[in-house]
Amino acid sequence: MRVGVVIDATCDLPHSYIESHGLIVLPGHVEFGDASYTDVREPEETLRWYRRHIGDKSTPGRSVAWGIERIRDLFLEDLIFRFDRVLVLCVSASRGRVFSHATQASYQILEGYRERREAVGQTEPFALRVLDTRNVGPGEGILAHEAATLIEQEAPPFEKLHRTIKDRSRHIVSYLVPNDLYFLHNRASRKGENALTLSAYRVGRWLNLKPVIEMRRGESVMVGRTRGFERGVSEVLERARNAIRHGLVRGTVVASYGGELQLIRNLPAFEEFEVYAAQQNIELHLAVMSATLAINVGPGAFALAWLED
Repeated sequence: MRVGVVIDATCDLPHSYIESHGLIVLPGHVEFGDASYTDVREPEETLRWYRRHIGDKSTPGRSVAWGIERIRDLFLEDLIFRFDRVLVLCVSASRGRVFSHATQASYQILEGYRERREAVGQTEPFALRVLDTRNVGPGEGILAHEAATLIEQEAPPFEKLHRTIKDRSRHIVSYLVPNDLYFLHNRASRKGENALTLSAYRVGRWLNLKPVIEMRRGESVMVGRTRGFERGVSEVLERARNAIRHGLVRGTVVASYGGELQLIRNLPAFEEFEVYAAQQNIELHLAVMSATLAINVGPGAFALAWLED
C-alpha cells in the first residue's frame, strides 16, 4: 500500500526534509498588488520574494488558498496514480481556507477516481483524509514529521495513521515572535489572528515591545512581551528548553525564520539551544518561513513548535 502525505505551503520544514521524505506540497498563492507568486516551499525563490515584495508596506499583500478545482485536479491527474492512500495536512481552519477547499475537493475526487485508476490497471480502492492541523508554520511541520516517521517506521493501517495524527494535533504548541508588528496587526488579523490587540500594537510600536504569541488547538494568545526581537527569540527558546528539561517534548523541534537562516543561527541564544537540543537527543529542524505565512506575520518573524509528550 502506497501512502502519501500532502502538506500545504504554510507548513514549515526544510526543503531537504520535504524531498527526502517524499512529502507532497499543495501550493499556496501570494499576491502583492499586480505581482503574484505560487509558493511551493522552494527556499531560494521564497527568499527572492522576501527581498522584492514581502516587506513592502505600500503594496497590498495577501495569501490565497488554492481553489477547490485546482486541488481536485492535482489529485485526479497525478496523486491518485502515485498513491493508494493520502493524508492531507492543512493549516488551521481558523487561519485559512485550505482545509475547507481540500475537504470539498475530496468529495469530488472520491467520485471520479475509480475509473481513472482502473484505466491504468490499479484496482485497489483509493482513500483520502483531510486533517485540520490546528496550527500554522512549524506546528504543521511537526505533524508532517510525525506522519512521515510513523509511515516509515511502523507502516500502520491508514485509518490508524489518521486517528493518531489527529490526536497529536491537539498536543502541538507553537510560538511566534514578529519582528514588525505592522504585518501582524494589518494582515494577520484578516486571517483570524487576534492575539495582538490595538492597544498592544500601539504600545509595542512605541516601546519596541515584541509580543510572544502561543498557539494551541487553533487558538492563539499573547503570553509575553519583550524589549526587542532578539529577546523575544531568547524567551521562546528558553520555553522550549524548559519543556525539554521536563520531558515534555516528543523528540523534535521545528523552527522557521522569515529571512536568511544564518541571521538566526548567529544569535547566541539559538547557538546555545542548538547545542542543548543535540545533547538531549532532540532533532532540530530550521526552515525558511513560507511566503504564505510571512506575508501575514511579516519578514523577520521567528516561529517554533513541538509536540507535547
